[in-house]
Amino acid sequence: WLTRFALDLGFVHRPLFAAMLWSLLTFRLQPAMSAGMFFELLWLDLFPAGTFIPPHGLLSLSAVLTVLACLPDPDMRVTALVVVLALPLAYLGAWVEQRYRKRQNLSYNSLIIWNRRGVTHPYTPDRLVFQALGELFALGFALYMAGAAALLACARLAQPLLAGGVQPTWPMLWVGACGGAVLALRLPRA
Repeated sequence: WLTRFALDLGFVHRPLFAAMLWSLLTFRLQPAMSAGMFFELLWLDLFPAGTFIPPHGLLSLSAVLTVLACLPDPDMRVTALVVVLALPLAYLGAWVEQRYRKRQNLSYNSLIIWNRRGVTHPYTPDRLVFQALGELFALGFALYMAGAAALLACARLAQPLLAGGVQPTWPMLWVGACGGAVLALRLPRA
């Protein structure tokens, strides 16, 4: 979340960029790049504009990569389950951000009061900004930890149950993730 507000470089909060960073830090190209490509393709046609908040693909990706790093050599059945179960986390992150933005309207009122009263008021703009960034960091980290813990618990419970059956592949998941972007092409403006 801080990459959207504190320093917006555009590419920093993209799942593919985060997957590259994860690969550099862990010295393992897979499954990070494949998962990053999945989440990038899934929400390729959605971007923040105006009041629209797209799903937090980075939140889902980081939770997925954390869970896959905690599991001892997960097969693709477990990986696909973790990826699919992480999708609601992205929408939950967008919902929390929307609720936080509505709550921040109180800070706007505090800023107006500060402007009318002068420097002696405790609600100065720099304090409001740092407070908001701290709150966003705490909210994002708590949501990430709760989501990753829930995903890890589900993956560990489901791992023995998924021992047999069809083994999905990353290209199968990528094709499924491309649905929204391909459907967006049917619009003349796209």
